[in-house]
Order: sequence, then structure tokens, then C-alpha cells
Amino acid sequence: MKKILVLGSNPRRDLQLSREIDDLTQAIERKIEQQKHQTYRVVSRNAVRPGDLLQLLREHKPQIVHFCGHGAGERGLLLQDDQGREQLVSTEALVHAFEYFAQDIECSVFNACSSYIQAEAVVKHIDYAIGMSEEILDRAAYIFAVGFYTALADGDSIERAYEYGCVAVHIQMENLNGKTSRSQGFSGIRKFEIIDPNERNIKPEHLKPILRKKNTQSPASRNHSESSTKPDVTPNFIDTIFQEIERKEYKDIVRDIWNRFGQALPSKSVQPPTKHEYRQRKILLEKVKNFWIEGFLKPSLYADAAIHLKLKKRPDAVLRPFTEIEALSVELDKSFEEIQQTNIYNQIGQGNTLLILGEPGSGKTIALLQLAQRLIERTQGDLSQPIPVVLNLSSWAKKRQAIEEWLIEELREKYQVPKQLSQPWMKQGQLVLLLDGLDEVQEKYRNDCVRALNQFLATHDMTEMVVCSRVKDYEALTERLQLSSAICIQPISPKQVYEFLENVGDSLAGLKTLLQRDAELEEFAQTPLILNIMSVTYQGWSAEELLQEFRSPQNRYQNLFDAYIERMLKLRRASAKYPKDKVKHWLSWLAKRMVNESQTVFLIEKMQPSWLKNRSERIAYRIGNLLMGGLIVDFSREITLVEKVSWSWQRAKSRLMLELISGLISGLILGLLFALIGVLVEATLNRDLAFVLEFGQFVVVFSGLIFGVIGALIGGLSSGLDSIEVEQRTTPNQGIKSSAKIFTMFVLTCGVIFGLIYGLTYELTYELTYELAYEVTPGVSTKSSAVIGKSILGVIVGLIGGSILGRKYGGAACIHHFNLRLILWLKGRIPWNYARFLDYASQHLLMKKVGGGYIFYHRMLMEHFAQINPVAAPSNPRPIAQPSTPVPNYLTCSNCGQKNPTDNKFCNKCGTRLS
Repeated sequence: MKKILVLGSNPRRDLQLSREIDDLTQAIERKIEQQKHQTYRVVSRNAVRPGDLLQLLREHKPQIVHFCGHGAGERGLLLQDDQGREQLVSTEALVHAFEYFAQDIECSVFNACSSYIQAEAVVKHIDYAIGMSEEILDRAAYIFAVGFYTALADGDSIERAYEYGCVAVHIQMENLNGKTSRSQGFSGIRKFEIIDPNERNIKPEHLKPILRKKNTQSPASRNHSESSTKPDVTPNFIDTIFQEIERKEYKDIVRDIWNRFGQALPSKSVQPPTKHEYRQRKILLEKVKNFWIEGFLKPSLYADAAIHLKLKKRPDAVLRPFTEIEALSVELDKSFEEIQQTNIYNQIGQGNTLLILGEPGSGKTIALLQLAQRLIERTQGDLSQPIPVVLNLSSWAKKRQAIEEWLIEELREKYQVPKQLSQPWMKQGQLVLLLDGLDEVQEKYRNDCVRALNQFLATHDMTEMVVCSRVKDYEALTERLQLSSAICIQPISPKQVYEFLENVGDSLAGLKTLLQRDAELEEFAQTPLILNIMSVTYQGWSAEELLQEFRSPQNRYQNLFDAYIERMLKLRRASAKYPKDKVKHWLSWLAKRMVNESQTVFLIEKMQPSWLKNRSERIAYRIGNLLMGGLIVDFSREITLVEKVSWSWQRAKSRLMLELISGLISGLILGLLFALIGVLVEATLNRDLAFVLEFGQFVVVFSGLIFGVIGALIGGLSSGLDSIEVEQRTTPNQGIKSSAKIFTMFVLTCGVIFGLIYGLTYELTYELTYELAYEVTPGVSTKSSAVIGKSILGVIVGLIGGSILGRKYGGAACIHHFNLRLILWLKGRIPWNYARFLDYASQHLLMKKVGGGYIFYHRMLMEHFAQINPVAAPSNPRPIAQPSTPVPNYLTCSNCGQKNPTDNKFCNKCGTRLS
């Protein structure tokens, strides 16, 4: 079998040489694999040094040598030294190398500027050499090579293959000029014309390759226009060239978009961030990084699999389904082939959206997060760059609002970014939207969601967006995203599956044997998620045990996830607090709620009354709120958290008059009421009715006015209260804890203020009225005791008033949240200490802890839990001392003791009726 050795060197770093070599190698291999009798094999090496050249020629003994890189004219070719710097290999040195291996080398192709000089020099010792008469476009050089090697693989001679290569370039150039299409066919071999009269001195690309031949009886050289034998250009050849042109364009577009994604130039109208905004952008960036990269991506790629496969010494054996886009050359070829079969391919280049497609568990989210990781690293170095934010589209279906409004709500809820920041960021294109889960939007609303996304991009043309979806779900849509490009994440190959199993070792020998026997199971294991779960679950299982486990093709996913759950719960010592049946029940209930509420990340503090099952539970919830909160109770349908309060003059201006009037009326009423009570108490203690009648009215009015003014002041100040900071939510239930803290601070502040005000007001009114009544100044002890007593009363009144006014500053949220969790605990749907249980589930790889929230290990696992119908865990009217006995999932025959399925009416063994 003949060898093609492809060599490359790019010390100037100005060519995408590694990419070009990979693409060329794969194009040649594709054509070779199509032949029944494969006569060629391709070997490629990049970053070649002068010392490598002889070694590679000696090692591989190639028949064709193909060089990609820079030429230096008569001086030679540019390779690189050990430091990656330019190092010249002279034409004379090349001649000596080719002379030494002349008995092996039949042809050399030099894809470098003015490389016809090297071709003329080496052809003295080998049969053929091809060089470039001058600088040639990278794409033209690539297509020439594709046409050349396509013809060689078909069995043509080197001379005819050269002609086919030139024809392929001409096809490409006419295609770029709009003169050729697949349906029109190719007529370029009839004549070669330069269309632009101003460019008649520029040689066409297809005439730049020059063929040199070692034959003194024939002309020393010729180019394509001088050829006496024109090749017969068949429709199959034209189709192959068009296919490769489209494939190359697709791959370059995807890689270029991937590499420059999120680097759109900001508008001139965008002002540099202020110091305050700079700090907020940094906080948001850290939030995205900690939540999605540190909390989700890195555990998914490294830690989880390494721990449970005992691969600490072999991190290379951990399956990583998706790395950098440059490592996806083969995958991009398969992606092109799959996308080309759909109408998605024709929609590429129409917008600013990158679409990531794939089957369930193929690694779409991992790809999205790796892009997010790269964007985060870039933005950390320059915070004026757009900020990447990861969101899940599933929640859009709840309200089906405009995307801008949905983004404002999501950024506030998921990242605690207030509207005052998020709205201008969106208008200025300062956010890169990484949107997962288009297929998680309810099916009946998906087309509406796509339409809303397109409408958003039409009015926010500076914003770049990535959307992930399962392939079949996207293909089923009638609406289409306005795409910049699309990639389809491919399954891993059988070779990768077996390499992975081999690296793990003997513990998965049974699984490896079974996959080798069963082609359907082998295909089933080619999804990265499935293979990882199988490798964790079936360690130590024999092939016979696994064959029994997978006996039913219809229930393979169910059996796999059931076995995975069992395995995870056995990895560590079972907890008496969390029996297996309760763990399944609680996670099943949570999964159902998250699916129904279109949630991906679960935050304990975000539980809402809508999670209650029926009307009676909702009535119990309202009664509980009233009993526990009294006047603090808030009858709103949602629990609204208050995590940080700041004062804003802009907000105060819009609400100042309303809050002043409200505070004045409230303070006046409270002042009149409390002053009247104080006067009545004083009169009762002094037994002096004349005091009340003569001076009581003055005290009441005076106190009312004082309290009214203070109330108006407090109301005016509170009009500017708002949350404008981007808070870090890093611990479970942090929102409720923050709300409780703010509520407590508000109540204590009101208590102290009211206590001091009431004490000082009473001192003034008491002294004045006492002098008017008795024409004598009261004693110090009398005055002090009265002021202290009234100050204490003021503090009590202030605490009560603060509790009432503070309901919108966290008080109602705390009471409602506690009441909701109490009802759910009594019903047996959640444990008492929810955070501890979810940490337990995360430790057993059933969930993941991300920031202050929790997410199921994978969406497929969440869907599996949502479909489970376990025996309901008993409700908890009081703490349980002993774990409950699991209800058997079979019926035992009283006659023979046979265990039967629960839906049987008669015993399978003896036929006795089952009770």
C-alpha cells in the first residue's frame, strides 16, 4: 500500500495550518475509504523541523510527499526550530534529501509561494513534482489537493490527477463567481477567461499549480493550460468537488464563529463602564463562573468519573465527550453530513445565533459550558467585553413573554441582577446569551419561543446567542432560528468506547464482552452520558448478568437508570435518616415539580405556593400564614425575597409624594392613638380627671403632629429603598436567610427610632403640661421614670409597627416560606432539613450542587425520576424515631409462598387466588 506523507510547518503563525492539514488528511481518507481496493494510506505531521524531515522520510518511506507552509523562493522552504522560530531549509538540502529517497518517492507536491523552484530542483531525482508558480489562495490550494488525491484514489495517473486538481480549482472559482452550480454542470475546460479586464495580468488560480516531470524526452514542465490531454469531468467528480467545497466552508465557518464568538465590536455609543458598574460586571461574571463552570462543568468532565472509576492515576481514561472545537475535525465532518440532510444547512449565515444540536446525553450542555468558560476567561482580562450568561429556555413557557422581559426576570432570579443594570446591558449588546434547553420548552410553545428569539435579535442586532436543542425536536419545528452556524454533536465511535473500557480495566470486562456481542447495545453505549453511567453502574458485573439486565430493548433506559440509582445509594454507608424508598420518593416528587414548573436549577428559597397539591392545602397554607404572621401576613400569591436593600434617589423621586402622604397619615394615626393611651394611663394613675379634660387634648394633638412628621420622614426615606446590587448566592436557602436578616434589621431600627421619638416627645409634652397644670416643674426622678417608661413603651410599639411595615422587606417571605415547607413536610413530600438531604443526594451523584442551588445530575435522570411512581412516603405529623418498613412490591401466595407481581389475581405457581 502506497503512503502519502503530508508535512506542515508555520513558524510565522499566520496560517491555519494545523486545521488545513487535518481537513486535507480527512478528505483524502474519505475518498480512499470509498474504494474497494484501498491503495493509499495517509500520514500527517505538523510543526516539522529540519531534523524531522529525514527521520520521517526514513520511517514512512512515502511515495508522495505533500508540503504545506511558506516558501522562500530560490533560498528554499521555511520550517521551524525547537523554539518555533523560522529556520530555512535550502533548496540544495531538499534536493539531497529527495535524491537519497528517490527509490521510494514518486511525486512531491509543494504548496508554498513560488515553490516551482523547489519542484524543478527535486524533479531531477524523482518522477514528478508539483509547485506553485506564485502565491496561491489557501482555499484554491486545498481544493487542488482534494481534486488531485481524489483522482489518484480513483486509479488515475499522476499527470491526469494533476489535471483534475486544476479543474477542481476552476470549479471552485466559477462557483464563487456564481457561474457554476451542481445543476448547471461545469464547462470550464473549454476556455479559461479572466472576467475583469482590469485584472488581465493576474494569473487565474487554476493555472498557478505547475507540474514538473522527470523525462528528458518530454517538455520539462507544463501547466494546466498547456495540457494536451484534458480529463473527462464526470458529474460524480463535480459532485465530489462541490461536496468538499461545501464541507470545507461549513467547517471553517463553524470554527471561525466558535473562536470569535462573543468578540463583537461594541457600539460607539456605548459608554465605558463606571466604577460601580465595573464592580457589578465583575460580580456577575464570578457568579456565572462559580455556578456553571466550577459547580457543573468541571465536576462533569473530571472529578465524578475519576472518583467512582478509581482513575486517580489515569485521568486520561476519563471520558471527555467534547473538548475544544479544533479537536473536533472528525466530528465536524459528521456534523456536516447530518446537517446537510436537513434544511438547517441552507439557513446558515442568516443571523447571529449559533445552534448546538445533539441527541440526549451527547454533550450539548458541556459544549455550551466550554464555550462559556472560554468567554469568561477572556472577559476576566477585559471587563468591557460582553458578559456570558447561561440560562435555560424551559422557563420561558411559563409566561411566554417577550424575550427581553423574560431575560430581565431570569437575570434577576438566577443571578440577582436588577432591571436597572440588565436592561441597559441588553440594549448595548453587553451580554452574550448562552441558552440551553430549547427542547425543554413545552412542545406546543416551541415555535412561539423561536419566533420570540428571532424578534429579540431583530431589535438587538449587537447581541450574540447560542441555543442548544435535541436534533429531532428542532427538526420538528416549523419556525427556524436565524443562524450564523450550526453544529451537531456526534456520538462517540465504537473505537472510543472500547478504548475507554480498556483504560478502566478488568472491572468492566463484562460490559466490554457484552457490547462486543450485541451491536444494538454497542450503539446504545455510544452516547457519552450513557457510557459514563454504564461504567459507574456495572463495575464487576459479568456479561451474563448484564445480558439479563438488558433482555428487554424497550426498557433499557429505565433499567440503566434504576441500576444507577441503586449503585449510587450503595456507594456509601446507608443513612438511617434517608432510607432508600424515601430518597426515591422525595427526588421523584422534586423532579415532577421541576418538570411541571419548567425549572432546571432548584433553589430552596424559590419554592412557591403553586407547589401545593390541591385546594385544601392552599386553604391550610393561608390559615397558617394568618396564625403565624398576624398583621405581618401578605396575601400575594408568590413568595418574594428581599436579599439586599439600597437607597436610590431616582426611585425616591417617582414615589416620594405617595410615601410622604402615606407616612404622614400612618404617623398621625399612631401618634394620636398612642398619645391618647398615654394620657389615659396617666390620668388613671394620678386619679386626676381634670388633668385629662383640661390638657389631654393638647397632648394628643401635639403627639399626633410629631408622629405624623416622623412618619412622613420615614415614608419619604423608604420611597427610595430598592435592591440594585448583584448579590452572590452561594449557600442553600440564602435568599430566605437574607430576607430574615433584612426584616430583623428593619424591625429593630423601627423599634429604636419609635422608642426614642416617643420618649423625647413625651418628655416635652409631659413637662409642658405638668407646668401648665400645677404651675410647678416636675422633679427629676418623676420626669426620668416617666420618660424611661414611655421610651420602653415606644420601643414595643416600634417593634410592632416595624413588623407590620416590614412585611414587604422580608417578613412575609420568611413566614410564608416556613409555612409552605411545614405543610410539604407534614405531607411527606420533603424532609425537614431540605438542604442537608440535597447535599446527600449530591454526594451520591444523583444531583449536583451549583452555587446555592441544585440540579439533577442530567436532564435524562430528572426525566426518569419524574416518571417514577414509588410508594408514597408517610406524612410526618411528628418526628419518626425508626425508619418506616418498605412496602413489598409483590404479593405472597398463602398456599405455596410464591412471590407474584402485585397486579396478579392468581398465583403463577399453584393458581390460588391472591388476597
